[in-house]
Formats: sequence, structure tokens, C-alpha cells
Amino acid sequence: MRYQHIAAGVAAASLLTLVVTGNAEAKGRRCGPTYEADDVGTLGTSWTLKSKHDDDGPGGSFVVGEEFEIHTNVAGQVWTITFADNGRVFFTGDDVSTTTGIREQHPTANQPGTVQHMTVHAVNHTTGETIDGDLAVQPVPACGG
Repeated sequence: MRYQHIAAGVAAASLLTLVVTGNAEAKGRRCGPTYEADDVGTLGTSWTLKSKHDDDGPGGSFVVGEEFEIHTNVAGQVWTITFADNGRVFFTGDDVSTTTGIREQHPTANQPGTVQHMTVHAVNHTTGETIDGDLAVQPVPACGG
């Protein structure tokens, strides 16, 4: 009987932690939703693109972050990745894949009142596979938009 009470107490504490954490995260997120797209490249490699407004730029400035993941389990492949915002390139670089894939994350300046068309273009130098993704990030008045 004693162990049932302990188990029930642990379960209740765990549930309370989940609820409090979830509520704190929702309340602290004034910069709107995360936009996400998932697809596959020209040779079938899956990828995920995420973007959102945030207030974690230099000096607390408003930015739009772009995060890109290539879900490959092949190590040693070189990919050139380019991020653009409304056609203006703000990051380009080569990345070498590991067995857990590739992940790039970079911010660009917020453009108040403007839909920001965030794009990614990636090319695998080994296989020639290409990936193209895009998201339309809507302005958020509470986050400089």
C-alpha cells in the first residue's frame, strides 16, 4: 500500500511538471507560431525546415530564425546550403553530414508588416541531389511585426 502512494505521488508530480512547463512556454511565446515544412529531396532524402519570429537577436532585437535539417544517415557527404529571406541570401555554406544528418540554424532581420518568404536550397556534392524548401512567415505585431 505504501508503494502505491509513492508511485501515485511520483506520477502526480511528473504530470504537474509537464503542465507547468507547457503553460510557461506558451505564456512566454509572444512572437507567434513556428512554421514548419517536411519533404524529400530529388533523390528521396527527407528534410525539415522551420522558421519563426523571435526576440533573441543582438541586444534583444527581433529576428526571424531559420532552422534546416537533412535527415541522412550517410556520413561524409558535403552539402552546400543557402538560406534566403524574400530572395535575399543571408547564409550560405558547406556542411559535412554525420550519421545523424545535418542541422543549420541562422537568424535574419525581422521585416515589420511584411510576410517573410524563407527559403532553403541545398545541393549534395556527392550525389547531385537537390533540396528546395520554403515557408511564408506571417508578421506578428507583438514581436516587431
